[in-house]
Amino acid sequence: MPDTLHTIGIAGLKVARGPELIRTVLGSCVGVTLFDRTRKLGGMAHVILPESSQGAGDRGKFADTAVDWLLEEVLKAGGQRDKLAAKIAGGARMFGTANNTHIGERNIDAVRNRLRKHNIPLIAEAIGGGKGRKMTIDLETGNVDVQIIGETPQTI
Repeated sequence: MPDTLHTIGIAGLKVARGPELIRTVLGSCVGVTLFDRTRKLGGMAHVILPESSQGAGDRGKFADTAVDWLLEEVLKAGGQRDKLAAKIAGGARMFGTANNTHIGERNIDAVRNRLRKHNIPLIAEAIGGGKGRKMTIDLETGNVDVQIIGETPQTI
């Protein structure tokens, strides 16, 4: 059993090493993980909005600044850029078709684009739908468990 479970909230970011876990709960937000399997080191960011040009706030709030910040922190902790892989979850349409902002889809696209900009492979995702989910990364294995509320968890 892991020694420590870290929970991050909206606009949160955490970097840790195995056997620790990092967890967040997502709706239209997107959780993004970076993991260096050789060092059992990685992190998670909880992205609320696609881009920082939309307003002020914490670095963790926007896809462009949060992905950059997560990458900086993982590298600072000893991760190697060429060993990193990403997984994402979230981006649900929480308010049905009545909400035409498509914020979940925009968040997904923005995170994918930022990962591409940094040449970080996106190796798994559990995205979209109409329900929130929990996302947990196991920093011993790099496995990410995603549980849609009321359903059985899946590992990506």
